[in-house]
Amino acid sequence: MMHICQPTEPNTEWSSEFQDKIRDFGYSNHGNYNSMSLLRTTELHDGQAAGLFSSSTANQTLFRNDANRKYKKAVRHLPSQTCIDILVQRFFSDINWQYDLLDEETFREHLVAWREISYSDLQVGFERLALGTVVFPALLFQVLAHALLFHPPHDEKISSLITMADMTFHDLGGEYSDTGANLLALLGKKDITIAMVQAGLLRASFLKSSGKVIEAWHALGAAIRDAQEIGLHTGRIVSDQPPVGSKRGTQSASLLGHRIWVVLHIWDVHMAVVLGRPIATDIQIDHFARTIEDDERRRELFSHWQTETDPPRPFDIILAGYNVAYRYFKDIHQIEHNGANSQDYPIVEHIHATIKKNLELLPSWCRLEDPDAKFDRLCGCQWLPVARDGLSSLIHFVILALHRPFIFSVADSRTEALNAGISILRAQERLFEKSEPRQRKVFNPVYASFDAIVLIAALCIVFPNENHERHMECIEVVERGMQRLSIIGQSNFMAKSAYGVVCSLYHRLRHRLDIFKPTEDAIASFTNPRWIPPNSDIDCSRGTPSELSFDAVLPPRPTHDLFLDHISITQTPFTNTPDNFPLDPFTVNLTERWNFGGDFSNTSFWSLMNELNH
Repeated sequence: MMHICQPTEPNTEWSSEFQDKIRDFGYSNHGNYNSMSLLRTTELHDGQAAGLFSSSTANQTLFRNDANRKYKKAVRHLPSQTCIDILVQRFFSDINWQYDLLDEETFREHLVAWREISYSDLQVGFERLALGTVVFPALLFQVLAHALLFHPPHDEKISSLITMADMTFHDLGGEYSDTGANLLALLGKKDITIAMVQAGLLRASFLKSSGKVIEAWHALGAAIRDAQEIGLHTGRIVSDQPPVGSKRGTQSASLLGHRIWVVLHIWDVHMAVVLGRPIATDIQIDHFARTIEDDERRRELFSHWQTETDPPRPFDIILAGYNVAYRYFKDIHQIEHNGANSQDYPIVEHIHATIKKNLELLPSWCRLEDPDAKFDRLCGCQWLPVARDGLSSLIHFVILALHRPFIFSVADSRTEALNAGISILRAQERLFEKSEPRQRKVFNPVYASFDAIVLIAALCIVFPNENHERHMECIEVVERGMQRLSIIGQSNFMAKSAYGVVCSLYHRLRHRLDIFKPTEDAIASFTNPRWIPPNSDIDCSRGTPSELSFDAVLPPRPTHDLFLDHISITQTPFTNTPDNFPLDPFTVNLTERWNFGGDFSNTSFWSLMNELNH
């Protein structure tokens, strides 16, 4: 039996002080393998050292054997080559364009290299394999998981993957994604590769698509830290070793690293605005582009989005969105952090004007209105119509988020936020019409639609005298948005919860607009977009009950409120609506229990909504 010598305990005062220092440096005081633990070991009596080292060697052997066992167990869950080939093809034809994270040729080279690994190779231990080969299954599992989200549910070619009654491809995708994440955790952080970053970002994407927003945010943070560890943020990547015989060199890996970091940054600032979380990344796009020393390769990656003659690539539309609008997410995040400060409003006006000007610079193939569809039917550009609507939705979300802090204090911001919300819902409707029923179970459309519906309903409820000429249009887009949430909610709990919230707001919206009859004097009072300072004597609610004031109320942040404040209604109205039969909001059996519940204060928007007579 192996005997482990236990070191004598240091005095209590020293131990407590040392643990405080550990916490100050951000280390866990329970770990046995971090730097602070090693420092503590050197402080112990010399007589204990030999026992510690001998036990450490034995522990390492046990750990290595356990890791090998877990690794082999995980990779045995990979499906057959035929099923993998079908799902990999699905991923690259229908999914990869969304973030342009993987180079298909490089991925397939790694797939070939993995298939050359024999059973006896695995028995020896994965630490004997090339690092790129060891990491690949973690990435492959995430690719398969995404493909299963969008794959036809009754494909007999891969039906053998379903091993239990009532199991779906979505369920299997969740298991594959979990397995990929477990593999990443098993491999640790000693030798990080681009494939690890890709796998981490795809893990975040899968969680986001499943409606697990908080988990997605944490997975994104881990992927960002891994990317920084290998220098992606500097543009000076610590290059991966390609498979033997690979046609792709270090330069291709570097360009892929540039693409990945841009996508990571956009994700980071977008989620920071949506969830009210800190921003972990930064990028100066022109400086970042110049880290590519070859002028031609730099222009090919960072300037190709402006092309009018060459077929566009997925990264082009990502860069188009960044150069037009996404680059202002960081400013918007700071404005929201400052609160509705009147000193920030000139910045809001400047950013809004700049975005409008930038929209005019978009190439014809990705104009938001009346685009040139000359590339849409080209082989390799089948993704473009959907990507264009996604671009429109996210650019208008930037505008909505820009004006959101001021919707209760500046009339111009209310109008711009309303216009942006309507544009978002129009774009989401086009996306929904382009999708197939099997693709309508994914949570992604909920994010933009939920934010837009709540903001539109809030503005119409609180300010029924304003924009009255658009009330019918507002009701129309809200109703259609509710139909989409209802369909997605049939297979996703959080979408169902979001649907319940908008049903309650819709009930209030119809009630308010049906009983409110604007007068000419009331309409005229809103033609002046002057700043209404917080806590003023002016009733900025205009038409809400006189005892309610929205002067000091922060505007709703719907996705944040849904996931972090757990906004819901007591009973969610729902019907067993089949996927191909949209819900009619007028005929649904709505519960009478309309009040919002959640972790919000008595002065929040949701609390004041509960006080409205409805």
